Amino acid sequence: MSSRRRRKRRSRLRKFIGKALKWLILPIVLCLVAIFYSNHIVNKAADGKTYSDLTEIPHRKVALLLGTNPKAKSGRPNSFYTGRIQAAVELYKAGKYDKLIVSGAGDKEGYNEPLSMRADLIEQGIPDSIMILDEKGDRTILSVERAKKTFGVDSCIIISQLFHNNRAIYQAEHVGLDAIGYNAPDSPFLYWRVKNHLREYLARVKAVIDVERD
Repeated sequence: MSSRRRRKRRSRLRKFIGKALKWLILPIVLCLVAIFYSNHIVNKAADGKTYSDLTEIPHRKVALLLGTNPKAKSGRPNSFYTGRIQAAVELYKAGKYDKLIVSGAGDKEGYNEPLSMRADLIEQGIPDSIMILDEKGDRTILSVERAKKTFGVDSCIIISQLFHNNRAIYQAEHVGLDAIGYNAPDSPFLYWRVKNHLREYLARVKAVIDVERD
């Protein structure tokens, strides 16, 4: 093979590789832009509206407890779930709310989030009479939307982990619900913290798309 033909082949190969890299890199760049933009929008909406100090959060008539699976895949208690129960109990005992909407998936893979949370809350001293069960809160946007439109709530304290509270407050703002957040303890396990925080970035992209499309 002549050197000229080899040069042509190398040139075609370089062009092919260049185009392939372009089409591979472009979607990655677009995904990263979407993630960073969504994260910025959500955090901006929640800026100054979340509390980790029980003494600093103001009283509101209603609190909204967001559901999650009571059990981890291993069958052990889900630390995100137990953290939210703990936070709801702390707030109530500190006199920070009068009514509690317990919202989550009503029938999901053999478990019912609101019923499970209700039982655990009663066990820890929360009166059943102050709780309102919402078994149609399969998604965060549905929980905040139903709090506003179904239960007639104008303002509330959202109870979940910080990363989730930020998104919930952003979505609450969209439906006209004035919300602040009380941050439940995060998982003590690094694996679950990393996994859920990474998943949250994608959830925020979807949340922003849903809001912008509405």
